[in-house]
Amino acid sequence: DRDRFSYAALNSHARLTRPRIKQNGGWIEVDWQTALEYVANGLKDIARDHGSESIGALATPNSTLEELYLLQKLVRGLGSHNVDHRLRRADFSADDERAGVPWLGQRIEEVQAADALLIIGSNIRKEQPLLAHRVRQAVKKRAQLNVLNPVDEDLLCKVANKAIVAPGAMVNTLAQIVKAAAEKKGAALGTGYADRLAAIQPSAVAQGIADSLCKGERISILLGNLAQHHPRAAALHSLAAELARVVGGKFGFMAEAANSVGAHVAGAVPKSGGLHAAQMIAQPRRAYLLLNVEAELDSHDPQAAVNAMMQADMVVAMSPFRHLAADYADVMLPVAPFTETSGSFVNMEGRVQSFSAAVKPLGDTRPAWKVLRVLGNMMELVGFEQNSSEDVRNEALPGGEAAVHAALSNSLKRPV
Repeated sequence: DRDRFSYAALNSHARLTRPRIKQNGGWIEVDWQTALEYVANGLKDIARDHGSESIGALATPNSTLEELYLLQKLVRGLGSHNVDHRLRRADFSADDERAGVPWLGQRIEEVQAADALLIIGSNIRKEQPLLAHRVRQAVKKRAQLNVLNPVDEDLLCKVANKAIVAPGAMVNTLAQIVKAAAEKKGAALGTGYADRLAAIQPSAVAQGIADSLCKGERISILLGNLAQHHPRAAALHSLAAELARVVGGKFGFMAEAANSVGAHVAGAVPKSGGLHAAQMIAQPRRAYLLLNVEAELDSHDPQAAVNAMMQADMVVAMSPFRHLAADYADVMLPVAPFTETSGSFVNMEGRVQSFSAAVKPLGDTRPAWKVLRVLGNMMELVGFEQNSSEDVRNEALPGGEAAVHAALSNSLKRPV
């Protein structure tokens, strides 16, 4: 399974074990009190002099629910709503149309029980190897697997139909499948789709995929990472949801990372006019808080991301490792990887999974949720009195897992 050997990095020479501050172009190691006071004072000064909206926070969805919750709470406590975890996203046009938190759209077991599947824009063997195994098991039981992808991947199982097209042709090809399925089912297309698809002429492969789905009884349509990061991701989402409605199937997103669903639940997305990740890069902020982020590797446009960081007055990198943030950060805080902290992930079917630290933190490493809580205290923000990760989790999920399930939805308020 993905990252099974990540434990090898725990004692890597690249581990960051003490807080560091950049002075006169060079790095010096300091104690935690000095580092956190430097960060707290710097953020307060920037908010006072340039406005709270000049501060932005970026995080990876491999961070825990507790870390992401306190990060967004800290930024919003300062008066900014510029916080996002979707660093690799190119298309944010569906943000205002989403009805809830995007998820798998079904239980994981239902993927294996499907008798007809369509996987859109995914190298599933690398993105979701355990889910890929369930897909193969479904195919062994005579499920028909269909693929729409820009790359012809070897899925190690029989594929009934596959449309391998250029990235720019994915939306049109999916539209062909939707129209062909509606015609085969004798179903009317939803409001907003009929006019848009009127001139579409389904190809033979689109007809084949539509026929396969229409014959299924338990149908699963899934969007992978390539689809979610596509420049027209919203259109793929919209069409896939309409296809699921037409054929009576279930539609969902294969999670990009361990806590993609949890990041939405934690509120690590912009609200109230806040900037999303791409906007925070295109419109550089005065200060950035980075949680487990390597801007040069984790961003949709790495060069633009690094350039934005270089222009900032303050960049605070919270990470277990020393990395290229040393070129653009002003402060590096050693926070614990998931193995050295307690916390929670929400998996792609909406299951809350909490865990305890497996090993002791290395050196002066501290759990990121504690670092964020102390920063909140130093800046005299309200609501940073938690004494444990459980306290944070209970605050983030006041209704428990039932509240998570109530928030899950892949629906759009209108076609995109």
